[in-house]
Amino acid sequence: MPSIKKAPRREGRLVFGSVNEDAAIEAAVLPGQGRLLVIASGGDVAMRLAAGGAEVTAVDSNPVQIDYVRERLRGAPARLGRVERMQQLSRYGLALAGLRSGELIRFCAMDDPAEQLRVWRERFDTRRLRAILAVLASRTSTRAAGSEAYSSRAPMRFDVLLRTRFERGIAQHPNRHNPFVRRLLLGDFDDPIPPFDPRRVKLVCADVAAHLEEVPAGTYDGISLSNVLDAAGPVYTARLKAAVRHATAPEAVVVSRSFAESDDPDETRWASRDRSMLWGSLKVEQPGAR
Repeated sequence: MPSIKKAPRREGRLVFGSVNEDAAIEAAVLPGQGRLLVIASGGDVAMRLAAGGAEVTAVDSNPVQIDYVRERLRGAPARLGRVERMQQLSRYGLALAGLRSGELIRFCAMDDPAEQLRVWRERFDTRRLRAILAVLASRTSTRAAGSEAYSSRAPMRFDVLLRTRFERGIAQHPNRHNPFVRRLLLGDFDDPIPPFDPRRVKLVCADVAAHLEEVPAGTYDGISLSNVLDAAGPVYTARLKAAVRHATAPEAVVVSRSFAESDDPDETRWASRDRSMLWGSLKVEQPGAR
């Protein structure tokens, strides 16, 4: 199966080689032909929205990330970032727990969520696997992988959170049609992006709040913020929300995610619809409608 290539040593600051957001959410709720802003990350969300006809601005404060997405727009293959290396550790854990690749391949080909959940609990989710994942997903390991921003917002121990959300996902989404299951269990990044015009994607190396403050009022018809607020304090959070209100058209839709869980049942339901199986809450809102 196709696999993602490792980044050369000079790309050590690349955080995301791909994305941990299910772009199907953005494609469903953001205006397909509109002016959209997304967090650049690994580029997948921007490219998929451009394939749907949108004009996309992809923003990231990390210049290495911007250069990487620029390469992908030119046709370069995806490469491993720090987050993907963390996921790689989880796959080592599966092997150490005695789970064979053939079993995992068959599991990823299943299309009955109820049966998927049964097989996972009865065959795969063993005490040995739990113990291994507890070590691999510890704060020390995630810090070493450069992914502490993910674990720091976890409402419970990170390994327990990952297993809980994985179970929620396989109980809802057929594995056969979920590229994120293959990525997590097999390291298979074969999820082709539909043809798109790379000229529809504009790259901006900047802090997202600063960019939104600088553009004319009402510039964007939709925004996807990933989970940028997970690492933000109250001052930046207030600043970003004000910048979003300034930069969005009256009917604009804004999507944001968080590892933290929410008391809002709608945000929890949206999170469960995201096939990446990582998020505690996912908010879809229209700031101008308030």
